[in-house]
Amino acid sequence: MAESEAKAEAKPETKSSAGGGAGGGLAKLVPIILIVNSVLLTGVLAAVLLRPAGGGRHEAKGDATEEASAAEHGKAEAAKGEGEKPAAKGEKPGPTLRLPDFIVHLRDGDVERYLRISFEVEVPDDKAKEGLTARLPQIRDVFLAYLSDRTAEELRGSEAVNRIKNILSRKMGEVAPGVPVLGLYVTDLIIQ
Repeated sequence: MAESEAKAEAKPETKSSAGGGAGGGLAKLVPIILIVNSVLLTGVLAAVLLRPAGGGRHEAKGDATEEASAAEHGKAEAAKGEGEKPAAKGEKPGPTLRLPDFIVHLRDGDVERYLRISFEVEVPDDKAKEGLTARLPQIRDVFLAYLSDRTAEELRGSEAVNRIKNILSRKMGEVAPGVPVLGLYVTDLIIQ
């Protein structure tokens, strides 16, 4: 009988060690950890997604740096005498003339690539707008000749677009020399 009592006592101990011992505590701890991690992750995501668009001090400093860089670039362009001269702050922009869309076959070797681009030209007054309208066929000819000699790589990126605007503004000045142009704006650009 002593043997059967010892076996009976041993069985409850194994049950209690398996269910209520270290293994049982770990089984209860895992769901708690998962819940805490889920709550923390939700809080972090909410903080990131619900943050105001202005950001914080760091972003404001970055914006100021970009504006200063753009201002320096504008001064350099003005010193060269190229580019657009957009209306000053508070000054009303001048009238614009929308040029018909340009669809051009690009010079890309074996690959068939096309460019569709649209421009608007800002001028100081209606008299200048009429002067550009009178020279529209010559302006389109110059633009088409220049654009059709480009590759897709030469047209990609903001630097390329700014370079093209500067060159085409200069060419427009050669075609219509007496017409002041305040700005040339790309309003549509698709490379296919």
